[in-house]
Formats: sequence, C-alpha cells, structure tokens
Amino acid sequence: MKNKKFWTYENKLVVIVFFTIGFVFFDRLAINYLFPMISADLGLNYTQLGLLGAALALTWSVSGPLGGFISDKVKSKKSMLSILVLAFSVISLAHGLAQSFAMLFVLRLLMGIVEGPLIPQTQSILAMESSERRKGFNLGFTMNTSNALFGSILAPIVIVALATNFDWHTAFYLTIIPGLILSFVILKSVKNPDPAKFHSMHVTKSTEKVKVKDVLKHRNIWLSVVVFSLVMTTLMAFQIFGPTYLVKAKGLSETTMSFVMASFGVGYAIFGFLIPTISERTGRKPASIVSGLLLILIPLAIVFVDSIPLMMLLLFIGSAGSGVIGMSMSVIPVESVPLQYSGLAIGLTIGIGELIGGFLNPMVNGALADIYGIQTPLFVAAGAAVVALIFSFFFKETAPAKVQSTNGPEIKSSVQI
Repeated sequence: MKNKKFWTYENKLVVIVFFTIGFVFFDRLAINYLFPMISADLGLNYTQLGLLGAALALTWSVSGPLGGFISDKVKSKKSMLSILVLAFSVISLAHGLAQSFAMLFVLRLLMGIVEGPLIPQTQSILAMESSERRKGFNLGFTMNTSNALFGSILAPIVIVALATNFDWHTAFYLTIIPGLILSFVILKSVKNPDPAKFHSMHVTKSTEKVKVKDVLKHRNIWLSVVVFSLVMTTLMAFQIFGPTYLVKAKGLSETTMSFVMASFGVGYAIFGFLIPTISERTGRKPASIVSGLLLILIPLAIVFVDSIPLMMLLLFIGSAGSGVIGMSMSVIPVESVPLQYSGLAIGLTIGIGELIGGFLNPMVNGALADIYGIQTPLFVAAGAAVVALIFSFFFKETAPAKVQSTNGPEIKSSVQI
C-alpha cells in the first residue's frame, strides 16, 4: 500500500523528466570532456572549441522559445517529447562518425534544434502535474540535479572512461542506447496533461485575461533572462573550457580532470534540488542571492588553486551556485506568470540565455583563449557571476508561502507588471 502511495503519477513523471533532462545534458556536454582527445585527433584549436559550443546554443536559442510556444499549443505533448528524445540520441551517435570540424559543427547545430524544445516541454508538463507544495522541488530536482548527475558527474567519468578504453568515436556511438529506452518509456508512460487542471489547481492564474505581451513586460521575466544569461556565461565557460584548461594548463591527466569536474557535479546534484526546496520557506530571492554569491567560486577555484583536493572541495561548495541557475531559468518564470504561459516564459528565458551565454560567450571566449590564453574564459566567467549576483537583488519574490504571507489570503495573481 505504501508503494502505491509513493508511486503516484506525479512521482513517476518526476523520474521520467529527471532522466530525460539528464540525458539531454549528458549528450550536450560529452564533447567538452572529449575535446582534448578530439582536438589531438582532428587538429582543432580553442576558437573551434568555442564555435562547437556556440553552434548548439545558437539553434537551441531559437528552438527553445519556439518549442516552448508549441508545447503550450500541441495536443500530444508526450509524442512530441518522445520524438525529440529519439532525434537527439541519433544525432549524438552521429558525432562518432565525424572526421572533420565542419561535420561536428553541423551536428551541433542539429542537436540544438532538437534539444532546445525539450526543457520548456518537460518543465511545462511537470508544472501542470505538480502539486503546489512540491513545485519548487520538482522543477529544481529534475532540472538541476539531473543536469548535474548526468552532465557533470556521469558524463566526465563515463564518457572519458569509454573513450580511454575504446576511442572517442565509440563513446558517442554508445550514447544512443539510453535514448532509445527513454523514448519508448515516454511514449508508454507519460500522459498528455488535462487542460482542466489549469482551473482545478491554479484558478486565479489560469482564468485571468492576460496577453502574451503582458507576460513579456513582467519585470521578473526580464530579470530572469538577464540573470540566466549571465549564469549561463559562467557555467558554459567553465564546462566548455574548464576540462581543456585542466589538461593543457594545469597538466592533469584526462582521468584526473574527469574527477575534478565531477566534484562540481556532485555538489550540483545535491544543491540543485536542495536550494529550490529550501527556497519554499526562505523565498526565491534570498536563495538566489546566496546561491549567486557562491557561483563566483567555480571559475576562480580551478585557476588559482593547485591542490587537487582543495580545488575539488571549492568546486563542490561553488556548485551551490546551481540554485540561481534553476531559479532564474524555470522556478521564478513559472511562478511569475499564469500557468498557461509557463512554456513561453521558460522558453524565452532559455532562448535568450542560450543566445548570450551559450552562443556569443563561447565564440568570443574561444577567440580570447587563442589570443590571451586558455585561462581567459574563466576570468570572464567570474565577472559574469558577479554581475548576475547584482541583478538577483532586484527579483520580485514569487514563493507561494512568502507571497501569501505578505499579501494575505486574497491574493489574486502573481502577475505584477
């Protein structure tokens, strides 16, 4: 009986979304950990490393908002989700066939197209099916913890181990296996959300006549866009250039580098859901500020610290910065607008954040690394984290418990332009 109570559809959906987002980031970040091997094989430079990161982010920045808009309109959300998972798994496998920078670049563009809609799609579905008291946990756990576990812990360890024991081509070939399984599970287990839940769960949010242009004018949405763009700049500079910096500048082996990067992932997995959960009581704004402060540690730790244990400890602590990433990307946007616009709000935040932090950032940083040294992107990352912290002070509080205690039980809407 207890198992039946635990294995509710909400919990089942959380697990499915957790693995879906996890594999998205596993496939997205795998190339960064393999780049020292790929560059030696294909003769690539730092500018090309930045361009590979930028290519995916460019198409992701377009397909993210578009996918968020479509996810709010399409009838069979589960079919769309299943097809997208299958598509990015096939493209990930195709990376193993690449014999040139041009082919890798085209594959990164294609991967961004199919992966972009997945985050707003999954987070929108989960927002509809989550109970109010668990929304912060569900969104934070599936977005941050899965990202960390698969993208920052398993990816560096597993993908580097596979490439070391076989080669980097084979490592990419094997990534299709979990994608095929997950695509099937989604098709069989996920339900298309019932639109009536807008009214039964979030009456005031879903019945108000709010236009899309009003959503776009909301202060929290644009603050989320700015903060997420900046923290994306920090995170992507660290994840794209960090592995190569540790191998080329610090002289670490690929295996040691993978464990150093994984120490960040361990903290990301823990703090990724812990901070959004704590923010249910403390408020989203205070949690974002504290988290944003710790984010600054990440790029500075691998530049200024030579002791591997100390570096790993600081990366673990700095990973608490993952809280502001999830808060600005999904939790605050979802709570700031009527629920039927959640896909658009998340898609807009991710789209612009990817354009700035994921597209422009690695291109510029790749060129700077070739001119001034591989450490340059990490200083840019630290500066972006400082500016993100400053903007976090201007968020309007959205945590339901905090908003209700401030405004009383008669609150009509979270939409405050």
